[in-house]
Amino acid sequence: MLGAIESLYESVVTDPEAWGDQAFSDWAGDALIDADTVPKQARREIRRSMRAAQKLRDFWMSGASRVPDHDDWRTRVDIALGVRAWRPLLDLARIGLEEAPDEELFEQVKERFVVVTSDRWMDGVSFDQWRITR
Repeated sequence: MLGAIESLYESVVTDPEAWGDQAFSDWAGDALIDADTVPKQARREIRRSMRAAQKLRDFWMSGASRVPDHDDWRTRVDIALGVRAWRPLLDLARIGLEEAPDEELFEQVKERFVVVTSDRWMDGVSFDQWRITR
């Protein structure tokens, strides 16, 4: 799901005109196709991400930014919404780590934590060390 949301953000900031209400509705339908198997908190974060994507679309369609984005979609997300766009992805990664801990999600949380808080989480701690302390 994290990859799907990042792909959504990338598409929205690079081609905002392609994202009308129907496109968002279709994306949500696909993303939440197995909603009954997704924890309630995770569904909430997915919806928060979708609302952030809609704001990203609106921002980039308005042509309001004069800040250079260096043709980088992540920079475009940061210019428009900053941390508010990335927080749902961190929270979603944390939920996933709680539900089904694995090394990949552990690393995702570490990476996303820095982006959202400008601080480190579990710096110098391996996944195996973290699992032992839980």
